[in-house]
Amino acid sequence: MYNYNHLYYFYVTAKAGGVTSASTHLRISQPSLSSQLKVLEQSLDLKLFQKAGRTIELTSSGTEVFGFCRQMFEFSEKMNELISKRVPSSTRKICIGVSEHVDRAFVAEVVSLFLKKYDMEKRPKVTVVSATQAQLLEKLRFKEFDAVVTDSGMVDSNFVDLEKAEFPVVLTCSTNWKAPSQVKNLEASAVFQEILEDDEVQWIMPSPKFKFRGEIDKFFETNKVKKKIAFESDVMGSLVHAVTDEIGLAFFPLLYVNQFIREKSLQMIGPKEGYWKYQVSLTCHSQNKDDQLVQQFSNSFKEICSKESTVG
Repeated sequence: MYNYNHLYYFYVTAKAGGVTSASTHLRISQPSLSSQLKVLEQSLDLKLFQKAGRTIELTSSGTEVFGFCRQMFEFSEKMNELISKRVPSSTRKICIGVSEHVDRAFVAEVVSLFLKKYDMEKRPKVTVVSATQAQLLEKLRFKEFDAVVTDSGMVDSNFVDLEKAEFPVVLTCSTNWKAPSQVKNLEASAVFQEILEDDEVQWIMPSPKFKFRGEIDKFFETNKVKKKIAFESDVMGSLVHAVTDEIGLAFFPLLYVNQFIREKSLQMIGPKEGYWKYQVSLTCHSQNKDDQLVQQFSNSFKEICSKESTVG
């Protein structure tokens, strides 16, 4: 009889693509995991892994063993999922991973709508965890997250996109902002070029770590814009506040500022269809796509995106 723990360690390591990620997931040290894998190889009298540059990969024998392990452990996972689906929603938990690049206020709005769909006594517990793209990928692969919200998508054969939405990126200013004298109509398509001629225009920018900042930089480069940055931050709320305080102009995905436009604390400059498109997606593990809680969260995500897809 083979050691169940050794087989599970091998299964996780093969699935993670390396000892480092697997040891983090299993919460054991790398030397300890490596030692356990060697014991398994000795008991099977097979070489399961081989070096491939700085990483490891399965040998032909390892691939065969992994096939059997996958059937065994995936069957166990399916049984656990079946049992959990029968548990009342009030005792269920749903964990949502959120990319560092996605605005928290948007996610909070989705969570709020999701919870309001349940009576007080039947509401599940929701946990939202911020993570890097690499952390989202790893934790979703092992189903430590029920779903993840990103602006980059998650490319993996084990994942399913539940919802994808695109929003115009709009140029915004304070409602008290004094436009250059040559600007007669803030909604005109050519207004951006007219604003560029004003040497006093300053910009509010997201931190360089944001994917969205890269999109802005690319747009500026294409349009030969020489940036005069007055303020930058990795907190979306502070960027919005800086614009309402008349510190400068800023590009935002409509999704994140539509409420402020409706409340007239911000106004748009240029066309309502925006200057380019910003994408946000909700992704889950393929084995979780039919889970009732995940589907309900997906519906709430879709509702909020639909509400914020047009101006006003």
